[in-house]
Amino acid sequence: MRKSTVSYLTMAAFAALTMAGATANDSAAQTRSTQAEKAPIQLKIMKPAKPPREPGRGAGKPRPGPDGQPDSGPDTPSQLANLVVIPFYNNPHGLPQGFPEHSYCKKNPAGGAPVQIKFWIRNAGGSDSGAFQWTPSFPNAGAAPAKIVANVPANGQVLITQGIPNGCYTPGFNATCQFSISLDDHDEVEEWSETNSVSNFCVGPAG
Repeated sequence: MRKSTVSYLTMAAFAALTMAGATANDSAAQTRSTQAEKAPIQLKIMKPAKPPREPGRGAGKPRPGPDGQPDSGPDTPSQLANLVVIPFYNNPHGLPQGFPEHSYCKKNPAGGAPVQIKFWIRNAGGSDSGAFQWTPSFPNAGAAPAKIVANVPANGQVLITQGIPNGCYTPGFNATCQFSISLDDHDEVEEWSETNSVSNFCVGPAG
């Protein structure tokens, strides 16, 4: 049987369309592949979740005050004892350092050089001190015996009168007696400041 011209034309057109569609599909696939190669890789970073806070952590701790120290508690400055040496005289007569009735030196009723020093042991803290040892020292006359104070109450003070030993004054026109006072020698008192020593002198008679 002889095939018609229309059948040959129809088959040729169908083949051309099929090849064109395949070529277009290949071209589109190649384009998508090229675009995928050029496109930057985007990774989504997932942050790990924070662990839940433990309940009660930090609870009960006092907030710091203006100086950085806690406002309250058994180990804070406001609650601990604090021993300090305070001179007995406030120098009402405007006398030079070391003269009688200036700072520590008590006026000698018999005249001449002072033979006693007077001072307060003050507890500027918030707790009683309890018993402690303190030592007066006179470098020119040797060490004096240590003393015991039974207690200084919180915000209280104890008056001390200490005799000056013989030989304390240096000879000559400008005779002086050097001394020092050291509180809590054995660290028996828990304090917020351990500045417990003071040094001074008394002036002897001229000549």
